[in-house]
Amino acid sequence: MKKKEITEVVEDSFKILEKLRQRILKEFDADDIHDFRVEVKKLRAFLRLVNIEKDDGEPVIPKLLKTFYGYIGIVRNVHLFRHDLFKYVTDHAVEKPEAFLQLIENEEYYWKKEANELMEDNNFLDVKEKILEALPGKLEKTRIKKFMEGKLAELKELLEDDYDDHTMHGIRKIFKDVLYTWDYLKDDADLPKSMSGKDKLKSLTSALGAFMDKSFELGFLQPSYLNKINADNEKLLLLNLYKDWDVEKNTVKQKFVGSLTSLKKQLQEVNPAND
Repeated sequence: MKKKEITEVVEDSFKILEKLRQRILKEFDADDIHDFRVEVKKLRAFLRLVNIEKDDGEPVIPKLLKTFYGYIGIVRNVHLFRHDLFKYVTDHAVEKPEAFLQLIENEEYYWKKEANELMEDNNFLDVKEKILEALPGKLEKTRIKKFMEGKLAELKELLEDDYDDHTMHGIRKIFKDVLYTWDYLKDDADLPKSMSGKDKLKSLTSALGAFMDKSFELGFLQPSYLNKINADNEKLLLLNLYKDWDVEKNTVKQKFVGSLTSLKKQLQEVNPAND
């Protein structure tokens, strides 16, 4: 892959990001936020693949883009939480926790305001130019091989840990990096059986995504939020909601633990000397 082709990938990505940024700041539509965050993940994975040169400690994605991504990610989590909360209220024929909903809406308003203020006198042009300047002259097969070896080494290390939220998040990020660079590495990467097909990878990533979404939702039901609610009936509802969603989260987890265990075994068989 030559410099011109690498540059075109980055240019096309920023065209999408800029268009979505403008739409998000007007309406904060859930689909636009989702598409923006996916595009950032695709760009980040590609930049990791081509191994752009950067200063020590500087992130692959520059701070402005990363910060905006984070702010709208919190808005997205509020949207998701509110949707599932309304479904729970309807399914269980209980009253809406009005005070708690106001608390969540205030949080959403705060992060929307932060996102708008962040981008008030900014755009992603400087961010793009900074990345373009750091792009390598070409992408060679040796780099693809090194990228994949690095991802599998990270994955193997994570699979040795307890399957807690932090570990699951790290594993999902690796799957996403591989999935979003699939078209560039599929012919040159030596992948374990559990990751050898795009559909297999999508299935694993989707399951982990459902798990992480439930983790984010449970974050809104922690004492830091609930202690701000004075109504006992609302607190009871929210505590019951926490218990039910925690069960759901563990049910989702069980659906992919077997796949991760198989993957762990495959990685050990490939390089048992490092165990």
